[in-house]
Amino acid sequence: MIIRHQRASASNRGFRQLGRYIRGRSDKPRATWFLAANLPGVTGPGDLELACRLVEAVHAQNTRAGNNRTYHMVISLHPEDRSLNGNELRRVVENLVETLGFSGHQYIAARHNDKDHEHVHVAIHKIHPETFRIHSPAWDHQKLFTAGRVLEPELGLTPLQSRVRDREKVPQRAADCEAHHGIESFARWARKKLGPALQAGELRSWDELHQTCARLGVVLRLHGNGLVFEDVERGVRVKASFVGRELSKPRLCQRFGAFQPAPAHHLEAARTAIRRYSPVPAIAPQGLWKEYEQSLDQARLQREHAWSSYRDAASRERGQLKRRYRRQRSGIATLPVSRRDRKRLLEQLALRQAIESRALKRTLAAERRAIQKTPHPGTWRHFVASRAAHRDARAIRLLRRREPERGRSNHSI
Repeated sequence: MIIRHQRASASNRGFRQLGRYIRGRSDKPRATWFLAANLPGVTGPGDLELACRLVEAVHAQNTRAGNNRTYHMVISLHPEDRSLNGNELRRVVENLVETLGFSGHQYIAARHNDKDHEHVHVAIHKIHPETFRIHSPAWDHQKLFTAGRVLEPELGLTPLQSRVRDREKVPQRAADCEAHHGIESFARWARKKLGPALQAGELRSWDELHQTCARLGVVLRLHGNGLVFEDVERGVRVKASFVGRELSKPRLCQRFGAFQPAPAHHLEAARTAIRRYSPVPAIAPQGLWKEYEQSLDQARLQREHAWSSYRDAASRERGQLKRRYRRQRSGIATLPVSRRDRKRLLEQLALRQAIESRALKRTLAAERRAIQKTPHPGTWRHFVASRAAHRDARAIRLLRRREPERGRSNHSI
């Protein structure tokens, strides 16, 4: 369970805007569970207008508070967590609201299940309905973290990730790769496949270690002060100590002596290995994945070409501007005028150059933004959804296979 305060949310501009976001459109409601507190007469999402009027009535009693009078809290469950019932959700929300010191305040809460994980939005009016004083909780993230840790074992939910480094967690870049592309990262594959392969046999030398790595298309290299396992074909790498603590550089050097790099024949064997890391999703049609890789390569080439053209054009325009004003300054230096008049002309020329330089800078900035917005196929999930929208049978079958798995994860007990 993850609990956070949405400080920079676009829907956090006011209670009414946030309430509409939580409720959803009338033709497509989002709330599957609703709770209102300290709002007489408000019993469901249909009473949002009444809730907003009650909040605005209290809102008008405090003219000294700033614009930020709404607290937006989001409670997210792990995809493998079971679906909580209404009483359990009420207990969670009321406990967290009390932890923040908002127990007597007006608030609404609603559960959404439009994503892979269930989550609850809570909109709290920060002005007390009786004292009309605004309350802004301090150290709210720490309070929510502590309160969530107490609730999780009681409800049987997945624990929050601690701030303490977890050695079982994949590196952040690998986690981002898995989240965006829906594939297994090289770091996770190495821990799952390479680690057991190295631990299964009794290795007695660096040569035996390199030979085992070569069978899986991996080479062990020096990197900084440690060792990394690197995929020979794709160039991705992971720290050796992440694959196994006994594979760190100090422990391996203690067993086998000073590090010896892989010989040429092991590198050649690694390039031709059959069993190797493949980033293809487990249930992805091979043809669809190849099209996705081709679209990524095409988008990358287009972006590189656009940036190359931009750098050449920017350098050329800056050079032309400098040369033009250099010639004008040289012309002013040859004019038969007094020193005072020449100084004034040079000052006017410098001002005009500064104006043109700023205009050129704005133009180049607009071109950079245009390049950054160039079309991109997006993540693997976005690509599959786009193909399914265009009635690609392979993408439609893939999405249908995912639906039962998503349902099982949302309703597991």
